[in-house]
Amino acid sequence: MEKDFDFGRVGKRMPYRVPDGFFDEMEANIRREVLQRPARPARQRVVGRRAAIWIAAVAATLTLLFVLNLPTGEERTVAFRDVEQAFANLSDDDRAYLLDVYSEDIFMNE
Repeated sequence: MEKDFDFGRVGKRMPYRVPDGFFDEMEANIRREVLQRPARPARQRVVGRRAAIWIAAVAATLTLLFVLNLPTGEERTVAFRDVEQAFANLSDDDRAYLLDVYSEDIFMNE
């Protein structure tokens, strides 16, 4: 490859050549192939669209359920004594770590 290639010398001419009638022949070949394929029946297209709509609706519903995390009807309240009991069941090192983390929390100390 030349190191001092100048794009300015190329001008507006095409860098490749095709035989005469190439694009007309290609268009005719494509048209022939498309016309030879059997068309899908209209009913099959409708069923495919309906299936796609149902799949999209189910996916949207599942997404909303996961994103919104809708309540399932059973709400559990935690009493303060349950928290105290869980804290009492921790080891001394775990309790010290939690107290250290909570004492540095800027939102809890406001």
